[in-house]
This record gives sequence, structure tokens and C-alpha cells, in this order.
Amino acid sequence: MPLRLSVLSLLIAVGVFATSALAAPILTEKTDFDPAVLKIKEDDFLGKVVPDIKMTDGTGNAFSLSKYRGKPLILSIIYFRCVSSCPVLNEGLSEALSSIGLRLGDDYNVITLSIDDKEKPTDAQWFRKNLTVKMKDKLPQNFNKWVFAIADAAEIKKITDAVGYRFFYSTQDKLFVHPNVYVFLSPEGMITRYIFGLYPPSIDVRLALVEAGRGKVGKTPLLNSVALACYKYDAAIGGYRVNLELLIAATGVFVGLLTALGVFLYWRSLKKRKAKEADFSAIKT
Repeated sequence: MPLRLSVLSLLIAVGVFATSALAAPILTEKTDFDPAVLKIKEDDFLGKVVPDIKMTDGTGNAFSLSKYRGKPLILSIIYFRCVSSCPVLNEGLSEALSSIGLRLGDDYNVITLSIDDKEKPTDAQWFRKNLTVKMKDKLPQNFNKWVFAIADAAEIKKITDAVGYRFFYSTQDKLFVHPNVYVFLSPEGMITRYIFGLYPPSIDVRLALVEAGRGKVGKTPLLNSVALACYKYDAAIGGYRVNLELLIAATGVFVGLLTALGVFLYWRSLKKRKAKEADFSAIKT
């Protein structure tokens, strides 16, 4: 019996601790920006055709977006001198594309476009080289067909307005604040899906490309929205960090529910044991 009481006490103590973790104030680093304001209102943009903007690739060649019509297109909007989430965003995409069984340039296209109109083709080249080195074992087939491009301010505004991509430059932190998102376009240039987050599952990317190829519009699953919510812009570090408040709270809820279940099952087992002991005593008497 003392052992049973010890186990029960331990379970209750864990439950109390989890509940306290939820109730107690959480100390966090000072953050002066909430990325939720950058959320794309998908319903306002899905199904719309983007404008045929003009860009320049890393070799200095000018081209129009319409050059890549005829195949599904993934548009990654970042900036090349970013030191926070932009490299990771493209690393995650590269990893996903490396295992989808489709060939870049033959089955689909990818354009990574900078939102910084001050960047040059050399910045695009520098970014491509770093991605190549970092992801050398997880690059998509025909990686050389992945386009890294720049554009002037007017063209950037056209495309970002068309897809609902809002961003701004923080003079305090000397960086661009923007959402982490991949935009999927149909062969006709219609927006078919957004995938949020830094490391999209390969299956999600493949299905999004298949949908885009068919011109089928799809909305982001709840799971991806939750994944995005785990990242929070932190001015103190000049980038995105894990949203510890959300993760701790979620963990606390999970542990609390698990503890409650454990206490209930232990109590029921103890009750049955006592009932059997009572029946046995009655038989003996």
C-alpha cells in the first residue's frame, strides 16, 4: 500500500506541476513585433492570376515571369542577404524537392525572388552558392534550373500585392520582416496553394505541385498553420525564434491530460483490487 500511495502522489505532483506551469507567468525576451500581422488571407488570393512581372536572374539576364508558364511554379519570396529565416526557408524547400520524384525544369519550376530592390545579381549568385554547399546531398534533380532573381521596387510590389505577401524593413533591426511561405502557381499563373513554415513535408510539396498542375485550388491544412505559429519574430536576436510560450503551454496541457488519465486508471485499478479483496474476505468468513 505505501508503494501505491507513493506512485499516486507522484502522479498528482506531476499534474500539479503541469497545471502550475500553465498558470505561472512565462518570462520571455522582449519582442516588439508579432508576425501574425503578416498572415496571408488566403481566401482573398487563391484562384487569382499573378501579373507578368519582369525580373533579372543571377547571371544578369532579364526575363518575364511568363517565361515559366506551362508548368507548375513554386515562388519563394525572400531576400538574399537575410541572416535569419530566408536561407532556412530555401534549405527546407530543397530538402523537400530532393525526394519528390519530379524533375525541376521538366515537371515544375522554382523561382526564389528577392524583396530587396537594392540587391544585385551577385547577391543571387552568392545565395545560390551557399545553398548548394549547405544542401549538397539534398538538392533537387536539375538544381541548375532553380532560378534566383531580383527585381525593381515596382515589380516587387506588383507580385507581392498579387499574392498577399506583406513585408516591411525594420530600420531598428536593419532587416526585412516577412512571412515564411511558399506560393504555388498553376501553369497559367494562378495561385493554387500556400504552404507555410520552414521545412515543408515532401508529400505536401508533391501534392501541391500535382494540384497546381491541374489548376486545382487548395487551402493550407491546419497543421501547417500551427507549424508557422511556433515561430515568432524576436527583435532581440533579429530573426525568428521558437515560440516557447506556445510550446510550453501545449506541453503543459498534454502532460496535465496524461497525468489525469494516469490518476484515473490507477484509481480504477485500485478500486477493483479493493472490491476483489472485499469479496475474498467475504468468502473466507
